[in-house]
Amino acid sequence: MEKPNHGLNETQKYIMQVLHSVIGILDELEIPYYMQGGTMLGAIRHRGFIPWDDDVDLGIPRGDYERLLKEVSAKLPENLELRTYEDETDHHYYFARIVDTRYRIRRMGSLEERLENVWVDLFPLDGMPNGALTRTWHKLRLTVVRLKYHLSCFEKVNIKRPGRPLLERIIIKIAMWTRVGKWFNTRRQLDKMDALLKKYPAEQSDYLVNFMGQTSYRFNELFKKEIYGTPTRYPFEDMLLVGPERYDDYLKSLYGDYMTPPKESDRNAHVSELVPVQKGEN
Repeated sequence: MEKPNHGLNETQKYIMQVLHSVIGILDELEIPYYMQGGTMLGAIRHRGFIPWDDDVDLGIPRGDYERLLKEVSAKLPENLELRTYEDETDHHYYFARIVDTRYRIRRMGSLEERLENVWVDLFPLDGMPNGALTRTWHKLRLTVVRLKYHLSCFEKVNIKRPGRPLLERIIIKIAMWTRVGKWFNTRRQLDKMDALLKKYPAEQSDYLVNFMGQTSYRFNELFKKEIYGTPTRYPFEDMLLVGPERYDDYLKSLYGDYMTPPKESDRNAHVSELVPVQKGEN
């Protein structure tokens, strides 16, 4: 296991400021959370950020997630804001974010280069059907809606993300050639996704899924609850953050041999750079 990465880049330093505020609010509101994806991987492999990563992902069980969205804005400092797909900003993601309006990241992995405020991502952890056949049908319905959603905002999809399976690469090529996404409305697809994900309450399910995680197209972020188990704290830079108790099972499902870093060409999955907000800009 590597030592903590104290040589943080500028983006990671600002993200840590946001993270301190977010964790303080989660603890104050007694809202459970778990590190997700690359954040959990960074905690285990690097005791902090993956050196080339530029965000933090936290998963929150659906009921607590909804409560957080209602209560968090009143507790945020002036420079932080909650973003959801239902607000009046250009936030087009299903999951929520807490952003720092003082700093932005230039995203260069999609057809449309854009600026997004430095963020911490908040993902709902949703229940899935307990029966195998019902679960398979539900997964199919979710997959179709997610495909339509991605097509509807295709110009913002990170088409340069490494490691995409062949089928996804073919779909991306077809979408680029045909512009089929113009036939789908982003908000409508997100509303459909929202209704489907809320259909099976997490507290009544044997499973939890982070449906919008980076590797969830394979449903390898679908776990029996015992994988999350007892909330367990792990070192992350200068903090102790909560993650799944059975982290080895969790990370193997997402990454396979997770202790071996990827080759250098596969590392900057977000293809981004920090751009400070100038005075007078929103």
